[in-house]
Amino acid sequence: MKQAASVSGHEETTPAKLGTFGGVFSPSLLTILGLVLFLRLGFVTGSVGLWKMLFIVGLATAVSLLTTVSLAAIATNLRVGGGGVYFLISRTLGPAFGGAIGLVLYAAMSVSVAFYAIGLGEALTSAIGSTNENLPRIIAAITIVALVGLAWMGANIATRLQYVVMVFLAVAILAYFIGVIPDLRFDQMSENLDSPDGGGSFWVAFAIFFPAITGFTQGVAMSGDLRTPSRSITQGTFLAIAVSTVVYLLVVVTFVMAVPLAELQGETAIMRRLSVSPRLIDLGVIAATLSSAIASMLGAPRTLQRLAADRLITPLQPFAVGVGPEDNPRRAVLLSAAIALFTVAIGDLDVVAPIISMFFLASYGMINYATYSEARAASTSFRPRFRFFDWRLSLLGTVACAGVILAIDPLAGAVAGVAIAGLYQYLRRTVVNVRWADSTRGYSAAGVRTNLRQMTDQKDSGRDWRPVTVAFVPRDGRRRERLTAVASWFEGGAGYTTIVRIVPGGGPVARKHATQVNLDLQREIVANGSDVYGRVLVSSDLESGVSAMLQAHGIGALRTNLALFSWYDAPDPDQTHGAEYQRMVVTGVRFGCNVGVLHAADADWVGSRRAAGAALTIGVWWTDDRSGQLLTMLGWMCTRSPAWANATIHVWVAEDADGEDGSDRVAQLLDDARIPARVMPGQAADRFLDSMEDVDLVLAPLRVRKGKSLGPNDVPLGDLVSALPMSVFVHAAVEVQLDVQPDESEATALAEARDRATEANARAEELDKTASGLMVAAEMLRMENDDSDDRVVAAAAAATKAHRKYLDARTRADEAGRLVAEIDPEGVEASFDAIG
Repeated sequence: MKQAASVSGHEETTPAKLGTFGGVFSPSLLTILGLVLFLRLGFVTGSVGLWKMLFIVGLATAVSLLTTVSLAAIATNLRVGGGGVYFLISRTLGPAFGGAIGLVLYAAMSVSVAFYAIGLGEALTSAIGSTNENLPRIIAAITIVALVGLAWMGANIATRLQYVVMVFLAVAILAYFIGVIPDLRFDQMSENLDSPDGGGSFWVAFAIFFPAITGFTQGVAMSGDLRTPSRSITQGTFLAIAVSTVVYLLVVVTFVMAVPLAELQGETAIMRRLSVSPRLIDLGVIAATLSSAIASMLGAPRTLQRLAADRLITPLQPFAVGVGPEDNPRRAVLLSAAIALFTVAIGDLDVVAPIISMFFLASYGMINYATYSEARAASTSFRPRFRFFDWRLSLLGTVACAGVILAIDPLAGAVAGVAIAGLYQYLRRTVVNVRWADSTRGYSAAGVRTNLRQMTDQKDSGRDWRPVTVAFVPRDGRRRERLTAVASWFEGGAGYTTIVRIVPGGGPVARKHATQVNLDLQREIVANGSDVYGRVLVSSDLESGVSAMLQAHGIGALRTNLALFSWYDAPDPDQTHGAEYQRMVVTGVRFGCNVGVLHAADADWVGSRRAAGAALTIGVWWTDDRSGQLLTMLGWMCTRSPAWANATIHVWVAEDADGEDGSDRVAQLLDDARIPARVMPGQAADRFLDSMEDVDLVLAPLRVRKGKSLGPNDVPLGDLVSALPMSVFVHAAVEVQLDVQPDESEATALAEARDRATEANARAEELDKTASGLMVAAEMLRMENDDSDDRVVAAAAAATKAHRKYLDARTRADEAGRLVAEIDPEGVEASFDAIG
């Protein structure tokens, strides 16, 4: 059943559902106080002694408490639905993480039913004194069938049975405490403080004990059957941990006060011997195993039901169906029973057991990480009511869970990790339609914010130029698709591309139209699988729209550095639309942005040749200016995209006015820049069309003069495009450096020049103060005495000499400042601001 919320944000109660005691506290406590308490605690205590045992209990409890803090934070931040841990993780870290954890956690809980059932079978076999090796499995199978019947009737019936089991468990524990009292001796405890000779390893003992506390999330699995999940999960889990920890500590202390460590280590059923009634301990063991099996049989199907209801994995969808007012997951119950029976039939539980424990631990670690991620993402939706939460506790819980996995069984942890990672990758690829918000986006947004601020403080040297492209796409779908493709090629896996539709006009009609255009544009991006962003801009005219977009697009240091346009195929460039197109291009140039113009006729589009596996060629027309380096960079960026991965770059070098061939020089430049390209021999500038007729993509320089777009040799683009294959003409406004090797000598010279400038400025200021003081003193003497007085003459001479020294120092400081400006023209202002 779904959870409802009142206007105040608090969950509404439903009388038919479970409360804190029956829904969370009972299943969690009964699972924690299980077989380890009755059959393994004495052995562990005898292996390490009291001090280490207390530390083991404390460490295990700390892991459970840290995880419960995270659990409480998430539970009080959401209206918790069914699915327990899966629901909490998936709604925080997203469906891929949640689905991976939910699926393995479901499998772990289903297999756990078999473990507990076999434990019950062994306890009953021992109680009746049978030696039949198959009897435990037979009893286990019968128990699983009985649990199916119990779970089939619903959670309320099973919860009532848990109350009966809890009474038997409490009686068994009480019988032990009554029976051990006569044997308690403080002198015995003092002998059992430290590890005995030949005792076991601390981490081995920890690994044996730790599964005892893994049941503290059993109540969370019943989240869909709780009246007030947020409150019940928080209160019930904390209370179960507190009560169970007190019980374990009291049992440990009474062990070391009553029995020598050697006896504890040698006898697993020590509680039975010390109890006032051994049969009551047998009853307690049976109750513990049965209660754990019931909790797993109730929790596992509900996890699968919620996972199926979220429709993340198609084959699981039939298991979303529930029955009755409680939405009882009967189909999931049958599947869990089948898994449990299959596990009983296999029988080799020692191999599977460590991996199952790792699945539980991984889920606890993910709870902690999910809460840490939500908090550190500074998500505005993360407002938990649990006031003791701190993100540092969640981070500590994540590290603690990872440490426990490594300490208990690294190999089993690795197997569990591989399984979860595989499921995560599968779900990440297959889950497309995300139906809820999670912290992944918020965490990414927080990282973007931090990185953008760091970029703002860093100088853009031009060596790591990355295209931040705005492609002004036309209404024509075919031309829009091609311009988007070219922008993606230029991106080369390193930049960012935004395709922009400008809707001319104003008022409500234009805004309404723009909303529909934006919806269509976003659908088109998704359908094409493009890694681009889409924007729609309402503007009075196209030119104003381009102007506004180039000025406003971007954030922080990420500003538009490349504007792309699709060539307007108008027969008469002076027509209204042709003139408006030219003004758009001119606007891009005037705003200091690199500008590219694409022409791609149907016959020239490279798609068919690429699909046929033909060898592709990119032709670059080199010029000895900014355009030459930018064109070469764009050609190389294309080869980083899958579409042009095997393409060859041909760089055509035109002869200069004196007929000189610079191809060797350009080849050396490209070789130093490590750009694989074939430099073609020098060509006459008027042979541009002949040079490019056999290439698949032409990259050529663009010049804008008097509002007209010109190609190589100042030929109007309208006269070039029809004679060329697919072409992009580029105007370079910003310098792009192909030489990617930092100039260490330049950096050293700059540092030395700045040091000299600082020293020269300091010296000049010092001499300025000295000269000013002497000039004032000389003037005062002159006013009091005759000009011919020797003291006046000497003072004037000293002041003149000091002023000349100042002028000389000022000249040296200015020269040092000019040298700094020559080496680093962009940083000189900041440098002198720092100098003061």
